[in-house]
Amino acid sequence: MQRYISPCEAMWRIYGFEINYRKPAVERLRFHLENEQPVLYADDDDLEEVIEEEKNLSSMFLAWMEANMIHPVAKTLTYVQFPTMFVYESSPPTWRPRKKGFSIGRLTFVPPAAGELFYLSILLHRVKGPENYAQIRTVNGIEYPTFKEACYKLGLLDDDREFISVLEEAAHWVTGNQLSHGSYDGTKKIKMFT
Repeated sequence: MQRYISPCEAMWRIYGFEINYRKPAVERLRFHLENEQPVLYADDDDLEEVIEEEKNLSSMFLAWMEANMIHPVAKTLTYVQFPTMFVYESSPPTWRPRKKGFSIGRLTFVPPAAGELFYLSILLHRVKGPENYAQIRTVNGIEYPTFKEACYKLGLLDDDREFISVLEEAAHWVTGNQLSHGSYDGTKKIKMFT
């Protein structure tokens, strides 16, 4: 029987680094949009019963928000910081205070193309102690309709809004040729683009 060892694993073994039992432990933190938690069921399960099962109504992420309601210290932590002071138990999904040891949290990767889920992941690195989704979208006492808008209000996203508004303003006063060649000198804003 042959076994392939990748170059990375070979180097770890050559230098004698531990392959297993690395410290600190890393807790993979799952999250989801509102009412989009994963539901597991078998092919022959009755779907109405599956929907009403208690285990399918909660998740690691929802349990985090519930823990924020119960534990005062939880209000001082972001979701990523949570495993440093709490331990997750999957059955039933709950977070309990950590008695010993140490763990770090890492959010599961979400690509920018995932839309609102991506913006939620950005906010989870900043927002401390929310008890519901609305509190995650709230910035300075104002609740925003989307996670994306909340990210913009916190200054977490760079955008081209300023440049677009300058070009739109200039489009009312100059021709396209003047704009593209920088011959218009009526405003300093246009000069910075040329």
